[in-house]
Amino acid sequence: MTQRFADILQGLMDNRELSPRAVSRASARAESTILQLLNGAVPPSPETVKDIAPVLNIPEADLLIIAGLTTRQSSSATKSYRNSTEIGELVSIASSLSAEQLRRLIDVARNLKSEERN
Repeated sequence: MTQRFADILQGLMDNRELSPRAVSRASARAESTILQLLNGAVPPSPETVKDIAPVLNIPEADLLIIAGLTTRQSSSATKSYRNSTEIGELVSIASSLSAEQLRRLIDVARNLKSEERN
């Protein structure tokens, strides 16, 4: 099951043009953890799936099934992170931008954040 999940994870990342580093940064998981998942060295945990599902723009319940993990959801598990789908989509888009476009996107994000404080 671990290798099957690794193959599917790699395919999902390839389809979204996401590197292990991009998934790591967006999910707040160590890049070494993402690489171990991709190599089939470690099995996915429910916590890891919860963190990487939004980055892959896939429902957590679907990724749990792919990982062969239980899909019983408590009331806290059904609540998603604020804007997690949009953040995952933003990471996916950002990973395919040129260096200059990425710098501009970061500038826009910083400006939006500073507007929020005012």
